[in-house]
Amino acid sequence: MFWRRTLSVVLLMPLVLLMIYLGSWLFLILVTAAVLMMQIEYCRLAHQLTDKINPVIPVLLTVAFGILAFFLPDPLVDIKASMVVQGLLVGVLIYAFASSLSRGQVAGELVTVTLKLTGIITIGWAFAYHCILLRNIDDIGMQLIVLLIGTIWCGDTGAYLVGRAIGKHKLITPISPRKTIEGTVAGLIVGVLVSILLCTFLLQDTLSLLNAAIIGLLLSVFGQLGDLSVSLMKRTVGVKDSGDYIPGHGGLLDRCDSLMFCAPILYYYITLSGLIH
Repeated sequence: MFWRRTLSVVLLMPLVLLMIYLGSWLFLILVTAAVLMMQIEYCRLAHQLTDKINPVIPVLLTVAFGILAFFLPDPLVDIKASMVVQGLLVGVLIYAFASSLSRGQVAGELVTVTLKLTGIITIGWAFAYHCILLRNIDDIGMQLIVLLIGTIWCGDTGAYLVGRAIGKHKLITPISPRKTIEGTVAGLIVGVLVSILLCTFLLQDTLSLLNAAIIGLLLSVFGQLGDLSVSLMKRTVGVKDSGDYIPGHGGLLDRCDSLMFCAPILYYYITLSGLIH
């Protein structure tokens, strides 16, 4: 399993890094393709609980968040841009309830509404929207995406290896049986160290050592929370992986689960703390 995971990374990472480096339309295409596949995977999972979700509209709404982030100014600077995004969020809320109300039924409809909202908000708003916003930050957007992905994925790898080697105490058995306390602690430590290392080489003029350590800790904690959240979704419907697109990693939702929580965390930490102007 480990060698399959490693081979997948070796083959795919150069292309992903190239699109991150070039940015602009290529990065938008990368994120759009990712969220499209993630939403399809999510709808397949949701189908195990309800057969009332047609993936077409959720996919379109999910992709819309990334497109808005690409074309609109920074919402923290331009209030009109912020209002457009809030309007889309209201539209998502209305769609989720209106599509259920139109059926004139009660049984299972609240579950359907909740599943629609969860998929669109986590994949579209939290992941796609904030990844595009991060990449579009002047001068350091590319470095921030590398920091985001590098910290999370290295921390995840550290947790996996240490958990396999010496992990004895289970973390949350029903949700993720293989995760251990030892692996979780190792993931936090590796995440902080990798964040400091990346910031030293890529963002030394922007982030201090303290900020780099704080970001590493935040990304490691919320990354594992995102991982466990998707595990909860999968365990609820009785599957191990959300898909089989990436050998050794499962689906796109499996690979990007941590990014759904961490992309907003990094964006708002960077922008609201006054680290950039």
